Amino acid sequence: MYLSKLRIWNFRRYSMIGDTFDTAKPGIEVEFNDGLNVLIGENDTGKTAIIDAIRYVLRTQSGEYFSFDEKDFFKSNTANANRATELKIECEFDGLSVAEAGAFLEWCDYRKNTHKQYLQIRLYAKRVDGRIIQRFGVGENASFQMDWEAREKLRVVYLKPLRDALTDMTHGYKSRLAQILSALPTFKTNSKEGEKHKLEQDYENLKKEVDGYFSKKGEEGTSILADLNGILTGHFLRKNENRKANIQLTGSELPEILRQLDLVLETNKSGLGSLNLLCIAAELLLYKEQPNSGLKLTLIEELEAHLHPQYQLSLINYIKEQKGIGQFILTTHSTVLGSTIPLENLIIVKEHNVFPMGSEYTKLSKSSYRFLERFLEATRANLFFAKGVILVEGDAENLLIPTIAYIIGRPLHRYGVSIVNVGSTAYKRYADIFKRKDNADFGVPVSIVSDLDIRALEYYQDKGKNYPVDNYNPELLEKERTEKKQKLKHETEEGNIRLFLSPQWTLEYELACSRLYKYLWQAILIGKKEENKSFDYESLLKETDKDVEQKLLRCHGKSCCTYGSVTHDKQLSYEIFSSLNDKKVSKAITAQYLADILLRQHEKERENNDDSQNTVKYILENDPYLKYIVDAIKHVTEP
Repeated sequence: MYLSKLRIWNFRRYSMIGDTFDTAKPGIEVEFNDGLNVLIGENDTGKTAIIDAIRYVLRTQSGEYFSFDEKDFFKSNTANANRATELKIECEFDGLSVAEAGAFLEWCDYRKNTHKQYLQIRLYAKRVDGRIIQRFGVGENASFQMDWEAREKLRVVYLKPLRDALTDMTHGYKSRLAQILSALPTFKTNSKEGEKHKLEQDYENLKKEVDGYFSKKGEEGTSILADLNGILTGHFLRKNENRKANIQLTGSELPEILRQLDLVLETNKSGLGSLNLLCIAAELLLYKEQPNSGLKLTLIEELEAHLHPQYQLSLINYIKEQKGIGQFILTTHSTVLGSTIPLENLIIVKEHNVFPMGSEYTKLSKSSYRFLERFLEATRANLFFAKGVILVEGDAENLLIPTIAYIIGRPLHRYGVSIVNVGSTAYKRYADIFKRKDNADFGVPVSIVSDLDIRALEYYQDKGKNYPVDNYNPELLEKERTEKKQKLKHETEEGNIRLFLSPQWTLEYELACSRLYKYLWQAILIGKKEENKSFDYESLLKETDKDVEQKLLRCHGKSCCTYGSVTHDKQLSYEIFSSLNDKKVSKAITAQYLADILLRQHEKERENNDDSQNTVKYILENDPYLKYIVDAIKHVTEP
């Protein structure tokens, strides 16, 4: 059996839908897989509230006592809002085996469509006169009570972040290791009356040896005990107190013996990571040895707080490979885990909602699931945590867009925006992550920045290219561009997902056509010289600045200080761009230098209080060739 649904009314950040508590719908409903489930999202989105809701209802194997306090009841952020007086948490279980269905027979109901049994339990709490009254119920109407033995079968294993794994896996009265071992068939009480377990027999023999060392005549330990009793009788005990101290092994029954055991991985004291690994392995052992004993659910908060990345991946792979070992619900804000766990097992937590990523919920195709499983690495997994996402298909956009965003006063990090380089035109597969079959709003604005990739007329007129251009003219070119834009937008845009296409060809070509062409030209010249052994960036900045000014003087008869107001023709744009297009210089390297040049120029203009129409900031915000980049940034950074 497994937890298939969790519904919450008025618990912590999750409210209810409706005005009357008795008829209201839950503020959130979470559907879980049988097997691995990973709640992923940024901090303070409600992951812990979901985990706590489960363990409050089902209780934990460690026997912790939970009770609601006033702050567990939902309170709206609106002014003068009152805290809710009632809350409710409901758990629903499916996939019951024959043995499990028998154990919960009197509380199970049947699905109308499949006639399969399921179990529904509910925890209700109400604030009355400063007290909190709780009520546990079973069945659709929560009108039945469940006996102690059956409820014990629903307890979960809970591994909290920064837990005390040392206490759990070492000897002591509250040893979790002892609880696990005592539940295994090996340590079950023998049915034969009076027959002791072999471990008890061996321990009894050991106890006799140890006790005898301190009590038998001739043993070295006897003198120690005699000296100790001498101190007691001579200085502390009264004359009529006929008592003696003994040194001995305590306990002789199996539970007492098990509580004296430690689980160790090495001779020396293990670190916290190793202890956590032992802890999890021990819990998995219990599941393996008890195949039909009830719910096998493990809750792990912030797996990255328990294990380092390699152990995390090993555990995830083990869970995926071991079918039927139990159900796991994990929380994380680790991009490493986000990129390695199959999308089908992810549940993205955003604000007041959850978005399971299984195929029954998203518009991703089967091939897209396979594609993303191969290529969704840690950097790209940032999209699961972002408040806004910009998908780009190249290194140039990846390097330049954060710089442009900063210059126009919308730094991406201030808005919680992640820029994700998908490395190709496969942006549609990534965009489909945010598309839901129920058309629910994912709550994340997505900008896709892509090249239109229709070559300029100058490309075909280039002497070095053998293309017929007799029937190709600007009007035909514009028609082709318009049709392609409409087609791509129709295929891609949905909800809060927007596609921003370059007006003509590529980002680099648009920069060459824009009023920032001088800076691009300068970056290209620097990029061409990067491999030189005598490369000196600061010197090259000054040198290339003069080179470009001389070229501009030859072209326009005007200096570079006024170049921004010069209208240059498309032929010059193409000549600037051709070095990049012909791969004579790297686009990524050029973008890297261009980003730095733009930042330096912007800072200089700010220091000089330059607010003219020739500043980098003004050009970025007003140049028609760069409008699509600015619009993409604005889409994900609007309040």
